[in-house]
Amino acid sequence: MADILQAQYRSAFTDPSNPLIRNTTEQLPETNCKLEDLQFTEDDIVKAIDEISTYSSTSHECIPACLIKACKEKLSLPLMMLWDTSFAKGKIPASLKEQFITSIFKKGSKSDPANYRPVSLTSHVIKIFERIIRNTMVSYLEENYLLSNKQHGFRKGRSCLTQLLSHYDSILRNLNSGDETDVIYLDFSKAFDKVDHGLLLKKLKYYGIDGKLLAWIKEFLLNRRQIVTVNGIHSEPADVLSGVPQGTVLGPLLFLLYINDLEKAVSTSAVASFADDTRLSAPIREEGDTVRLQEDMNRVVTWSVDNNMVLHEGKFEFLCYRTGSSKWLEEMPFTNLHLQYTTPAGFTLSPQSSVRDLGVTLSSDYHWRIHINQMAAGARQLASWALGVFRDRSATVMLTIWKSLIRCKLEYCCPLWHPHRLEDVKTLENVQRFFTRHIAGMEGANYWERLSRLKLQSLQRRRERYIIIHMWKLLHNLVPNDLNVEFYHRERLGWRARIPVLFKRSRQSSKTIFDASFAVNGPKLWNTLPKNANSAVTLDSFKIHLGAFLESVPDCPPTTGYTTANANSMLNWCNYDQQGGLRQKL
Repeated sequence: MADILQAQYRSAFTDPSNPLIRNTTEQLPETNCKLEDLQFTEDDIVKAIDEISTYSSTSHECIPACLIKACKEKLSLPLMMLWDTSFAKGKIPASLKEQFITSIFKKGSKSDPANYRPVSLTSHVIKIFERIIRNTMVSYLEENYLLSNKQHGFRKGRSCLTQLLSHYDSILRNLNSGDETDVIYLDFSKAFDKVDHGLLLKKLKYYGIDGKLLAWIKEFLLNRRQIVTVNGIHSEPADVLSGVPQGTVLGPLLFLLYINDLEKAVSTSAVASFADDTRLSAPIREEGDTVRLQEDMNRVVTWSVDNNMVLHEGKFEFLCYRTGSSKWLEEMPFTNLHLQYTTPAGFTLSPQSSVRDLGVTLSSDYHWRIHINQMAAGARQLASWALGVFRDRSATVMLTIWKSLIRCKLEYCCPLWHPHRLEDVKTLENVQRFFTRHIAGMEGANYWERLSRLKLQSLQRRRERYIIIHMWKLLHNLVPNDLNVEFYHRERLGWRARIPVLFKRSRQSSKTIFDASFAVNGPKLWNTLPKNANSAVTLDSFKIHLGAFLESVPDCPPTTGYTTANANSMLNWCNYDQQGGLRQKL
C-alpha cells in the first residue's frame, strides 16, 4: 500500500527536461536590491523555537517539538553552530532533507490511491533555521515591494477575507458604474508539486536573492527524498524531482515567488491569487472587453506551459455578474454565444449561477442566499450530530461544543457576506436558537433570555463586531486597504470613517446591494463607536473597549416566532448621523 501511494504521489512531479520550458525571467523587471547573506544569533534560534507548536508532528525518529522547546536555552548554541556551518558551506545533512508522508483519505473509493491526500512531515531541527531564513526573506521582499499586491496567500495581514473583500468590492464598483463583470476561475493541477527547481532558482536570482543564501536554498531543494508510511510501514524511498518541499516553512514562500510573475502574463485583466487559487476578472463595457479577457486567459495557459506547470482547463469556471438584463433576453438562443469563453484545449466556459471561492459561495445575482442557506444547513446538521452523540447537556459542555465546532462554521468570512435581509438573519440565528434550546436549565426560557443567561451574543451582533475589528485593522494598516476606506479625526468624536458615495446614475437595485457591502456597512458601524474605543492604539485594548460598548447596546435578534420593532443592528439601536457621529443610544 505504501509503494502504491508512493507511485501515485511521484506521478505529480514534472519533468525538468521538458522541451517546452522557456526562461520567463526575461520578462521580469530589473531588481537593483540584493539579499546574499544573513546573520543570526542564539536569540534568533530561541525565537524560532518559540514559534513551533508544542504538539506539532515531526518526521520519523526526529526530536519532538516538546523536547526542543523544553531545552531551547541549552540547544540554542549547538543549533546556531550547526546552521552557521551549514549556511557558510551550503551543505545540509541528507537525513534532514527526508520527508515522510502520511496519507489522509478525502472522498470516493478507498481503493483509489488518487483519493488520498499526502501530508508531509519534516524535521523540526531544520525548520528552526527555515524560520530564520523565511523571516529575513519576507522582510527583504516586502520592504522592496517585490511581491505582487494581488497575492494574499501565506502573507502577514492577508487572508481569504482580505482577498475576497477586494475582489467583491471591485465587482460592486463595476456594477455602480453600469458595467458587468466576468470572472474566470483557473485550476492548477498539483501546483506545489510541479514547481520546476531550475526555473525557481533563476527567478530567485532575478529577485536579488543570490550568494550564500541562493546556494543554501539550492541545496535545500535538490536531492531530496520522500518516504510514504502506512501503519508504521515505509515505502521505498523516492527522489523528489520537482515541487517546493511540502511540510516545510520555506516551501510556501518559494511557491509565491515562483508564480509571482503570473500577473505580468496578462495585459488588461485583473489577476488575484490566494496561493494557487487564481482568478481572472474584467469589467465588460463592450464586446471587445470579452475578447481581451479571452486573450488574457490564453496567455495564462501559455505561461503555465512555459513554467512547466499544468492547468486543468476542463475545471475552469466562469461567473458573469450582470447588470439586470431581462429574463426573456437571457433565454434567447443567441445570448449565450456572447457569454462564453473557450480554453486553448477547446473546453467551453458557460456562465454559472454560483461558484465556490475560497470557501464562500459567490452568486451571479450579487446575493448571499445560497451561501447562507448552505452554511446554516451544514451547521444545523453538525449541531444535530453533537446533540445525538453527547449525553451531557450541561451548559459547560454544550457551550464548548458550540463555540469550538459549530459557531465557527457560521462566521467564516462574515464581514464579506454579512446579510441585510431579515430572512437571512433569521436563518442563521435559528441555528443558535435550536442549539441553546437543548441546554440543561434553559427550559421555558425564550431565545433572548437564553442568550442573557448563557452570556452569548447573537450571531448578528458578533458579525458586526468582526466588521468593526477589521475596520480597526484597516485604520492601523494591519491589513491591506484595497477598498480605499478613508479615515479622518475629530477632536470630540475621535477617528471617523467616510461613507462612500454612489454614482448618480446608479440604479436603485445597485444602491441596495452596495449599501449592504463592507465598503458602506463597515464605516457606518465604525462611526457608532465612542471615542474611547475608536482611539485605542492596541488591538487588545480596542477589543476591551469594544466589548464594554457592545454590552451597553441591547441585543434582541430577530428569529422566527419573535416580533420586535427593532432590527437589532447597532445602526438601529443607535441614533446614527450620516455625517459620521453617534448622537445617543436609545
